[in-house]
Order: sequence, then C-alpha cells, then structure tokens
Amino acid sequence: MPNHSEKGAAQAPFAATVIMMSVAALLVVGQTFITIPLMPELGRAWEVPTKSAAWATTAFAIAYACGSLVSGPLSNRYGRRTVMSGSMAAMAVATALVPLADGLGTASALRALQGAMAGSFVPMSYAYLGERLPKERLPLALTTVNCAAGATVVVGQVEGQLIGTALGWRWVFLISAPLLALAALAAWKIMLPDPVRTADTPKPAVSNGVLASAALLPLFAITLALVGSLTAVYTAVQLNGPAELVGDPEAMLWLRASALPAMVIAVLIASVLGRIPALRRASFSLAFAGVALAAAALTGDSTVLLGVTLFLFVLGISTVGPAVVQAIGDSAGPSRATAIAVYGFVLNLGSGVGAQLPLAISDFTAMVLTVAAALGIGILLVAMAARAAAGRTAATPAPVPAPAAAPSPAYSDER
Repeated sequence: MPNHSEKGAAQAPFAATVIMMSVAALLVVGQTFITIPLMPELGRAWEVPTKSAAWATTAFAIAYACGSLVSGPLSNRYGRRTVMSGSMAAMAVATALVPLADGLGTASALRALQGAMAGSFVPMSYAYLGERLPKERLPLALTTVNCAAGATVVVGQVEGQLIGTALGWRWVFLISAPLLALAALAAWKIMLPDPVRTADTPKPAVSNGVLASAALLPLFAITLALVGSLTAVYTAVQLNGPAELVGDPEAMLWLRASALPAMVIAVLIASVLGRIPALRRASFSLAFAGVALAAAALTGDSTVLLGVTLFLFVLGISTVGPAVVQAIGDSAGPSRATAIAVYGFVLNLGSGVGAQLPLAISDFTAMVLTVAAALGIGILLVAMAARAAAGRTAATPAPVPAPAAAPSPAYSDER
C-alpha cells in the first residue's frame, strides 16, 4: 500500500526527490548569479561600463520574480510536475539564446526571458515538498533544497568565473542549456504524476486573503532580505570590496568558495533545528546572520576576517529560508501554492534589488551595515507574524464533539 502525506496525497520518494530538486536548484537558481563574475567581460563585449553589466543580473531577477508570481495559479490548473518540468525545458531554450546577444539591451531581454521561465522552480519545489513529504521530514527536505538554491550565490559565481575564464562568457550559457534540459527530464521522471482533473474535481483552494493575511505579510517582507542580502553583499565585494579582492579573480574565487561549507553545515543540523518551531528558528537565524554581517563591516582590508564573517553570515541565512517557507506553508493552509508563489516573487524581487544596492551605496562598510539593519528589522517582523498566528489560533473556536453514534445493529447484543 503506498504511503501518503498531506491530505492523503501519495508520498514521493524522499531521497530521489530531494536530490533531483537540489541539483535542479543549482542549475536553475544559479543562472541568477552566474553573470556577476562575468561583468568585466560582458561590459567589454557589449561596450558598456562594467557596472552597467549588473543589469544582466537584475533583468533576470525581476523576470524571475514575475514568473514566480504566476506559477501558483498555473500549477493549480495544470499540476506541479507539468509546470516545473515544462518551465525548465523552456528555460533551457532561452539559455541557449543568450550567447546571441550583441548588446546590453538584447542581453537583458534574453536574460529576462530566462528568468521568467525559471520563476516557477522555487514555488513549485517547496509546494510539492510540502504536499508530498511527511511533516517530520519536511525541515530536512526544505533545508537541503534551500541550501542548494542558496549555494548558487557561490556556485553560480564560481561556475561563471571558471568557464568564462577558460572558454569565454558565451560558453557559460552554452554549457548550462543542455544541463537544464536534462534537469527538466529528471523532474518529469521523478515527480509523481499530477492528479487527473475532471469536470467534477474541486478546484484547488485559493484564498484571496493571502496577500492581506496578518500572519503572512511580515513573512513576505522578511523574504525580501533573504537572497537580496546575499546578492547585495557578494556584488558589493566584487565592486567595492578590499583592493586585493577586487583586483584578484583567484582571491575572489576562494572567498566565494569558502562559504560553501556553511551550507553543508546547515543541511547537517537541519534535523536538530527542525525541532524548534519555525518562527522561533527564523528569529534566531536572522539575529545570527545580522551579527555576522555587522562584524563583516569591521574587518577592514583583512580578507581572512571577511571570509570568516561571510561564512557565518551565509550559515545564518541558510537556516532562515527553510524556517520562513515552513511558517508560510503552515499559515497558508490550502492556499499554500499561492502563498509560496508570492514568496518566490518577493524572494527574487529581493535578488534584483540586492544587485542594485551596491550601486546606490558605493561604500562597502555602509552597504553591509544597511543590510545588517534590514535583517534586524526582520526579527521584529517575525515577532509580528508570531503574534498574528497566536491571535488567530486563540480566535479559532474549539471543535464541538460529535454526539456518540448509536451502536450498529451488526454489533448489538441481539443476534
């Protein structure tokens, strides 16, 4: 007999699902950050200043956000597997077109097309995991996929730098395209078939109050700072960091790679942290990441100290995301897909804003302290979400016990 998870849905194979989605996250979300180390080369190829090439990242992120927003309604109609695998296949085609760009305008349009196709990944993966895995294993699954997506801030940049240096910027996309096509095929093979809908099948619940929920609004606001803070910090290091980093691609490579073990640690401790209520876990992680980032502002020109503080910052951020996703899913109930689509929209909007923040605040220390302050505000937002959730629970009337049923004649004393 098959195992079942939420509301009787067939349970997905845990290991195969989480591994597939983690690899897909590296490929899909990694396209957001893959152009950051390529900015000098892209600027020369498109005959624009290096800083202007940051629009290649921003265009992707904004379109990604919009794609996330529409993925919830689409998947409610066509199914999680259909939307996720189909979007990744279309993204593979869009990625193969990027090397054709001969200027910033064309490149930004093609990057936006990439981002729009990529937008469904985060909402679909998190909604699918929440529906198809048992709740006790959900924190580990969410943390693993979230850390894979978060690791792309580093992996995407490392990939772009290594391939771009060895083969040129166009090959970064020419290699990514077939890998995305394989990921689309794997998603179709591993994800469970979408439910067959008929005229009599009830439509999935979609609450019009998702955007107005007092418990969800603060969580959406926190989301803005998650990937946005990572994008802002690493873009700032690339553009305005210590001189020995800005002028040394190899040193930048090592700095980026040094944060990867933090994400591995986040996965290893996920089962332990999963015992802590989601909102309390998010608050603690935000405080940890904010303190680490504030310390990064005090490192001066020391690349070693900067690497240590960024390691701790990434560790903290890697544990915030899964807690926020779980809290959103718990609060949204049957409107989970819609709520997580909004989460994906805000998450990627934050990434686009983060890429532009170092251009507005060119001083590295001031920029880092600004992001640290935003994480501090996030702690207050968690408290607001917790208070709203507690108030809603208190206002929900306790269920009235049903009257005892009369004994069935089949089990009466009379024969």
